[in-house]
Amino acid sequence: MKHLTSTLNGIKETFYRNDLWQSIEEMPIHNWIQICETGDLKYCYKKGGRVSPTLEEHWLKLQQQYIDEFGLDENYKQQLRLKKELAILNCDIVITKDKFLNNLVKIKEAEILAITSKEAFKFYEVKDYIEKYKGYRIDPNTTTVIEWYYSLKNMSDGKTD
Repeated sequence: MKHLTSTLNGIKETFYRNDLWQSIEEMPIHNWIQICETGDLKYCYKKGGRVSPTLEEHWLKLQQQYIDEFGLDENYKQQLRLKKELAILNCDIVITKDKFLNNLVKIKEAEILAITSKEAFKFYEVKDYIEKYKGYRIDPNTTTVIEWYYSLKNMSDGKTD
C-alpha cells in the first residue's frame, strides 16, 4: 500500500488510496482468488483501475498481511526447503565439478515435482465444503479474505461455529 504524501501546506500528511482494498480484513475472497488464479492485479481495486508498479507493491503488502496472520503452508515450506537444497547442490557442482552430485540434483528435482504436481482444489469445490460444514451459503463477494481463511483453518482444526 503506497501512501501518498503531500507537503503543499508545509505539513506532511499521509493519504490512503480509497480505491484499493487496503487489508485482507476488507478485501473480498473473490478478488483474492482471482488474483491468485489469474495474476491480474486489477482485482486489488474496489471498482477497477490501471495496473502499475505501485499496485504490485500493494499486492505484496496484502500477501504479507496474509502471511503475518496465517503463516506459510507446510507444503510450501517443504518446497522452499527442497529448492534451497537444490540450489546449494547446483552451486556445489559448479565449484567442485563432482559429477556424482548430478544424481542428487535429479533426486531433489523429483521430490520437488512430487510435491508440486499435487492437484489443487478449485475455489468453488472448497466453498461447497465450507458451506456444508457451516450450514449456510457463503457469498465470495462479501466474505473477506481473513474470514475465509479462518473458516478453512477452523474447519481443518475441527472447530465449529
